[in-house]
Amino acid sequence: MLKYTSLKEKDLDYLTFILRNGMVTAKQIMLKFREPNIHRVYRRLRKLETKKFVKHECIAHKVGVYLGTLDARNLTNVSVTVPTKASVYTMQHDLLLTDLVLFYEFQAAKQGVEFRYRTEREIRHSMIGEGDNQSKLMAYNAKRDRIPDAVFFFKSFDGKVTTTWVELELNKKERKRYDVKFKFFDELLSSERLADQPYSYDQVTYFADDVKIHNVINQAKQRLINASKISVRKIPSVIVEERWEEVMPSGSNGEEPGASTPN
Repeated sequence: MLKYTSLKEKDLDYLTFILRNGMVTAKQIMLKFREPNIHRVYRRLRKLETKKFVKHECIAHKVGVYLGTLDARNLTNVSVTVPTKASVYTMQHDLLLTDLVLFYEFQAAKQGVEFRYRTEREIRHSMIGEGDNQSKLMAYNAKRDRIPDAVFFFKSFDGKVTTTWVELELNKKERKRYDVKFKFFDELLSSERLADQPYSYDQVTYFADDVKIHNVINQAKQRLINASKISVRKIPSVIVEERWEEVMPSGSNGEEPGASTPN
């Protein structure tokens, strides 16, 4: 395919990463691909933007994000839903989730553990399928609480894979919403696999910084059979304080293998 196009393999890697995660920053792309500097990232993104494969939006007059387009999805055959616009909330949520993915990816690489993930956009696409926009929206609204924000897979040295349902909670919800969701989690964690779920799950992990969210989650899970399989953690300080050098694998200090190869 690349023989008859001006696109490079790295261009497709960028597009796949952007599409899977919904929207990303240039800094996140630089971290993901261990690019030696941000200017290289911007050059490639400008090329992709010119070809209508990515859109650049500035949210709240401050944060610049890149979104993939339908043309990019058609080119890469990545099975995801494609966002049409970015709000302040979706931007904050999507970018923090991508930060979590990068954090665990880097940490796993340093520890020699295999880490994979699936995003909400990939899972939503597989659970809702095709159809017109209205029918897909109705299907999503009916199933939204049964779709995780992400799924993390950790493979230990003995070959055992731990499958984690991940939720990123930025705002505290009403207690009754947690009670309904946690009933579902109790059923989810008691089953090998529910009929409408793509995976069986070993645990559920919430990420939240607000202590009120921690309290309501810990209270909501108390009477569940599988309470021990549900946990809530703070967003790692490395992410919040941008201390990526602490988790980057060795050898990723600004020069990547093959950094001098053509773009």
